[in-house]
Amino acid sequence: MQVTGTLQAQAWRRAEFPPVERVTGGVWSVPVPIIGNPLRYVLTYLIEHDSGFVMVDPGWNHPDSWQALTAGLAACEIPLTAVTAVLVTHAHPDHHGQSAHVREQSGAWIAMHPAEDRFVQLQAERGLMRDGMAMYLQWCGAPASHLEELVTNRRENGGITPMVRADRLIEHGDLIDAPGLRLRAVWTPGHTPGHLCFHDETRDLLLTGDHILPRITPNISSYDMSSNPLADYLSSLDKLRGIQPREVLPAHEYRFADLDSRLHDLAAHHRERLVETEEILTAAGSGQTAWQIATQVTWSRAWTELASFQRQAAIGEVLSHLRQLQARGLVAEADTDGIGLWTAKAA
Repeated sequence: MQVTGTLQAQAWRRAEFPPVERVTGGVWSVPVPIIGNPLRYVLTYLIEHDSGFVMVDPGWNHPDSWQALTAGLAACEIPLTAVTAVLVTHAHPDHHGQSAHVREQSGAWIAMHPAEDRFVQLQAERGLMRDGMAMYLQWCGAPASHLEELVTNRRENGGITPMVRADRLIEHGDLIDAPGLRLRAVWTPGHTPGHLCFHDETRDLLLTGDHILPRITPNISSYDMSSNPLADYLSSLDKLRGIQPREVLPAHEYRFADLDSRLHDLAAHHRERLVETEEILTAAGSGQTAWQIATQVTWSRAWTELASFQRQAAIGEVLSHLRQLQARGLVAEADTDGIGLWTAKAA
């Protein structure tokens, strides 16, 4: 993999905010801060077409984030009213949070994959921390203190503001409705069910959202008791092989080239994590909850150093690997009094 966003990479290493940049003719990158998050910022992209601009992932819903977005547009000499469409790679708050504001100020339509629109609908109907999430956490073996901490954090932060649903839906292979622009959607489920990448076929650029990042592996979590998002993610990696765009434009960190090498590294990481998870279960010799397994997995820092939201992501990631091992016939699951226990199958 070759870093092409050198100023972005330098800023990342110095823990600084990267500059607004002109990526190439007709394409700009605007960093928008994510308040209180170690990822620090999302990269919002502006792509010019014959009658205006497409905006991809407007960023986190916060006054400081809005100020950064509008200041970035001004630096690019792009009026907000010139934005005709907001494309959402996926409906996480750091990507989709400001979409409604952009639509209100510009009249742009908002588009996402149908599976992502359903996710937004579910969020609005029941929220992420009500009975369903509580049951999920208990089933994963999380202690009551973890749930209490998440509920407290949610209360202190004022809860999650519902995000807006799509005006238009985008399917795999669709060309975005923007004159003079060949921007094709690529459905890449895994990080979320409706995650989309966008291939600018004219400029040979691939916008990858959170599906492909240059330095870290995107979180692939199962937040229910049946789905197998890791299988989806690995298939989505295969879907991108051979495209080899001139440059990859991720939603975090920095731009890079040689997509296939990064795809190889990400697949290798998950193979290693699958092996580690199976070895933990084999060594245990008895049923383990997803929480117990997560405390033994090798993370980027010690389990005791992870904040509650990071532990939440770790549980989901472990469960996604357990589901993949189960699909391969290597582990078994049992429900004991509302708690899921996992064991390795004998060879």
